[in-house]
Amino acid sequence: MSQDRPTPVPSRVRKTNAAASLIWIVPLAAFLVGGWLLFDHIRNTGPKITLYLDSAEGIEVNNTVVRVLSVNVGKITNIRLREGGKGVELTAQLNADVKDMMKSDTQFWVVKPRIDSSGISGLNTLVSGAYIAFIPGKAQENRDTFDVSDIPPVAALGQDGLRLKLSGSNSKMLDIGAPVVYGSLPIGQVESVRFDPQRRRSDYTVFIGHPNDSLINSSSRFWLDSGIRIQSEGGGFQLDSAPLGALISGAITFDTPDKTARPAEGGTPFELYDNRAAVDSLPGERALYYTAFFKQSVRGLGKGSPVEYKGLRVGSVADVPYFAAGDSLKLFANGWIPVRLRIEPHLIEQNADHESRSYWQNTFQTALNKGLSAALASDNLILGSKMVELSDTPATGGTLKPFAEYGGAPVIASRSGGGLDDLQAQLSALLDKFNKLPLDKTVDGLNGSLAELKATLKSANSLLAKPQTQAIPAELNKTLAELRQTLNGVSPESPVYRDVQDTLRNIDNTLRDVRPLLNTLKEKPNSLIFNQNAKDPVPQGR
Repeated sequence: MSQDRPTPVPSRVRKTNAAASLIWIVPLAAFLVGGWLLFDHIRNTGPKITLYLDSAEGIEVNNTVVRVLSVNVGKITNIRLREGGKGVELTAQLNADVKDMMKSDTQFWVVKPRIDSSGISGLNTLVSGAYIAFIPGKAQENRDTFDVSDIPPVAALGQDGLRLKLSGSNSKMLDIGAPVVYGSLPIGQVESVRFDPQRRRSDYTVFIGHPNDSLINSSSRFWLDSGIRIQSEGGGFQLDSAPLGALISGAITFDTPDKTARPAEGGTPFELYDNRAAVDSLPGERALYYTAFFKQSVRGLGKGSPVEYKGLRVGSVADVPYFAAGDSLKLFANGWIPVRLRIEPHLIEQNADHESRSYWQNTFQTALNKGLSAALASDNLILGSKMVELSDTPATGGTLKPFAEYGGAPVIASRSGGGLDDLQAQLSALLDKFNKLPLDKTVDGLNGSLAELKATLKSANSLLAKPQTQAIPAELNKTLAELRQTLNGVSPESPVYRDVQDTLRNIDNTLRDVRPLLNTLKEKPNSLIFNQNAKDPVPQGR
């Protein structure tokens, strides 16, 4: 049985190839490196955001970058049209270090070469191409879709200041970036502009930075400004010029008449007027209205024209003309034009307490009862503008007051002419009289007289040039000397003088004797022919 057992086989040890084992290390290392790169890529890759633009002009996939503070933080990875063709949609891949900047108030815009009222910008993009920049937001809410503007934002949404909504039916529309001016100082800018065709109004969003936002309260009034203001009140012209940006694109100007009004809040709507005249014509809470009738031309008189009393402005013209219902049809029959006047008490209250409307109404009525009247006067001779002048001086030519009340307002008696208008009328009348003079005949007669005078002077010169004429002074002097000698001889002591005296006495006696005869002849001239006591003969007929 022992012979049936198998013979043990000696064991053999196989040697392992070390080189073959090292081959697996390479894939493992590559896997580890790839995993690390993937992890690093995931770690450094930021969010994908969607950007909406009106046009993709200058934007290229993988070439257009996204920047913040001039640092590349992403690039555009895809461009496609939006549904309905309402612009384009961009996909941007950002770096991880800006993921916390994508807030609901983050602002994006396209940077490219631009020339506008604020100057020249984006010249560096002529070489590098357009890019998209943004201002990080400060809100708590995150966001991944944004609208991209074509122009840089005026101010960051998180910046301290005041944003207001302005709206107006204006004849001119400003551009984004136009300045908001207080006096002559730019303190803000227009952020957005939109025209509503349904309401036919322009809507603006303006931003005024801190601390200039304290200049605005609930009483502030805004109007469009062309940049150049000409004032003709007083003794001459005054020219004010706004900053350069306002001269190019226009500006929005405002004032705040009531400094004690409550401060304005962000988003508060305000009316935007066309000009300063429209603001000045706004009625106050205590405004008083009156009507005046004029038969003379109202050319140069318009809405907002001043109403003055002894050189002080007390109001303005509210409406010209101011016809009641159907009265305009009687224009040629009546010949007068009604003008509505507005008296503003706050213009009169200088360094005085504000009185009630009833106080000023009674005060003005008292003045009317004493003879206060209105007249048209020239406000500016060069521009031809007119104003209404109130005066308590009695009118010499009478007044016009067809109604005691018209259009719900008391009527002020009006007088014709006044001031420069009277002077102009007198000058016109003088020129008319001058034109009617026969100047042609007068000039012809004057020319004839001058010719005769010239001939006479010529003859006189010829006469004076003769020797006989030149000898006259010497002959005259000789005659005067002889006369003087003769008079010296007739002195009271001379015999000639005594003979003359005797002769004069004899003549006087003779006249005394003849005087009765002369009286008789004076009374009855026929006494020398007929008897003095006889009657005059009566002629006998045949």
